[in-house]
Amino acid sequence: MTVSHQRKIITLAVLAALSTGAAAQQVTLNSLDGTLSITGELIEYTNENYIIGSNIGNLTIATNAVTCTGDACPSLMPAYSEFTISGSRELGLNLMPTLLDGFAASLGLDLVQQSDSAGNPQYVLVDEGQNDVATISFVMRGSSNGMRDLLQGSASLALTTRPARQSEISAFSQAGFGNIRAPGNESIIALDGLVVVTSTMNRVRIIRHTDLAGIFSGQISDWAQLGGEPGPINLYVRPENSGTGSVFSQLIMRPARTGFSLRVNVMGSDDEVAQAVANDPNGIGFTSFSKGGNALPVSILGECGIQSPATGFTIQAEEYPYARRMYLYQIAQDVPPLVNLFSDYLETNDAQDLIDLSGYVGQDVEEVPVNNQGLRFLSAALPTDAEMTLEQLQSMMTDLAVAQRLSITYRFEQGTARLDSRALADINRLASHMLSPHLRNRRVILMGFTDSVGRSSINQPLSQARAEQVREALLAAGGGQIDPNRVEVRGYGELSPLGCNEDVDGRRINRRVEVWTR
Repeated sequence: MTVSHQRKIITLAVLAALSTGAAAQQVTLNSLDGTLSITGELIEYTNENYIIGSNIGNLTIATNAVTCTGDACPSLMPAYSEFTISGSRELGLNLMPTLLDGFAASLGLDLVQQSDSAGNPQYVLVDEGQNDVATISFVMRGSSNGMRDLLQGSASLALTTRPARQSEISAFSQAGFGNIRAPGNESIIALDGLVVVTSTMNRVRIIRHTDLAGIFSGQISDWAQLGGEPGPINLYVRPENSGTGSVFSQLIMRPARTGFSLRVNVMGSDDEVAQAVANDPNGIGFTSFSKGGNALPVSILGECGIQSPATGFTIQAEEYPYARRMYLYQIAQDVPPLVNLFSDYLETNDAQDLIDLSGYVGQDVEEVPVNNQGLRFLSAALPTDAEMTLEQLQSMMTDLAVAQRLSITYRFEQGTARLDSRALADINRLASHMLSPHLRNRRVILMGFTDSVGRSSINQPLSQARAEQVREALLAAGGGQIDPNRVEVRGYGELSPLGCNEDVDGRRINRRVEVWTR
């Protein structure tokens, strides 16, 4: 656990104690003008008063008249605040209520839901005395409106299902807010995936990436064309102006220069798509992983023969080609203190567990045995344009034979060793995990890989450099508590692709540093 993360957890723990008091411990209260100092046992405290035990009895002293020193001094709850979260309707309705409930509980507060004058959801944090601590309003008009509201100052946080666009990056920079995509301004709160689903009664479990546009345009109209039982393919889709529909169109339909069939069934929500497909043996649709319900996600087969199943692990590791990041944006100027506390809470294990319960994919560290990585070994043996030798493949297999893989996977911009925003946050997660009892006595192997663009003689050193950079950042995040001998580095270049190097998404997936333990 990093020092900064420890402080965040300690702050939350102290705030949670405000409503219940604490065991008596010695503190010193100093008047603001420096003329009076009182040392005694801290019996009780609230936002308004300290109660100090002394040899003349208990003394009640206003918190705003003194400063407190000593290990038992509390971090007082910020004054009442109001702020707005604007952006994605999907996240505002399906994820944020659960996270706000957990956030309130972490502070020892209750969460009350109501509506504002415009009918938007509104949440009030209330203490034990039924005093309002904060009011949080939601405006759910989409990711673009969320970024605009954040820029204009009418929202303190923006929720988006996509990264900031270049036009938005420029607008924030010109307004004096710096780089909106920099760490501290941009964070990933959850992961999701765009999945193609069929009924459990349908025997088709794998669909070629190149067939998807043909299916949803109606060019492929019978399941027999896909290796299934003969029968018409019934299509269930979201409208193109919906979040899921626009992403599917952008990733699948537009590159194939086609559109949806006129015979599609247009559904009002991702849930409705999943339910309709689950009830129709001849149905197929697309939805979000978090809303898959009883429908079954199919694996996607790339042009090069690499198979990508849609699972929580492949989405978290971003090996599934249609994995999606859910973003939270904020700016550091003039925000209520509770905004920063909420942002800090989102990094805790408690918040990540709630994200999983909401149907999204959290970022908690997951560990899987090497036996569960069969598809990646199969992909390493497939014909490919990647340059590799038998000795390299044997060396990698030797490294992994008795190892376990962690879900953390670091990714880089093409041709560079620069970590992206999620990778920087995952450095702290891995450092905390290495200092936990579970991993304290185990070694970590950082394995760097590249895509196949460029010469192998360049890509192998690049993969080594990427793994070395992660190692340096990891040791720094550990604050000197991680033994450098526990962290080994490998550079395997173009070896073991997890995506097809023929397309942009496949190359992005292949530029990575994996984390293994043994």
